[in-house]
Amino acid sequence: MAPKRSKFAWLRFAIPIVVVVLSAGAFAFNYFTGTGNAQPGECLSVSEFTRTADEPKKADCGAQEANVKIAARVGGDEACPQGDYDTISMSGRISYKLCLAVNAKQGDCLTGYNSSTAGYQKVPCTDPGKDAELLKVADVVDEAVCEGTEATHVRSYSIPPTTLCLKVGK
Repeated sequence: MAPKRSKFAWLRFAIPIVVVVLSAGAFAFNYFTGTGNAQPGECLSVSEFTRTADEPKKADCGAQEANVKIAARVGGDEACPQGDYDTISMSGRISYKLCLAVNAKQGDCLTGYNSSTAGYQKVPCTDPGKDAELLKVADVVDEAVCEGTEATHVRSYSIPPTTLCLKVGK
């Protein structure tokens, strides 16, 4: 007489398959929405400039939440190009550093600009919490472009060549 087969014997094959499919799906989601394949010119939403925060998420550069643009992606120990970049270091199977520029246009106002870790947030210029206003954006690296403005802070990036003239308060 043949041994009786359990009705649930198929589960020993199905469970590992489901685990593999879910793991692959999570990897693909992170790869396409996280920074795994992020390249210069793409924008991110960064809530904090620390690795302990949620991983930055890709965002359309025109979206309100897209507060930084990737200027360069360098090896984990390499320095960013010359400039006032914010950085986020990512470690794992491949370690790298993202060199980030403020993603804002002339006339935008920000909150979180004075924080050493908080990500910038674009806010209406009437918002009492604003701590920076972008007065001028120039496609050159030259602090002199801010002369004649009310700028109290100048930020420049070598890649892409950009100078931001900001009026910073608080």
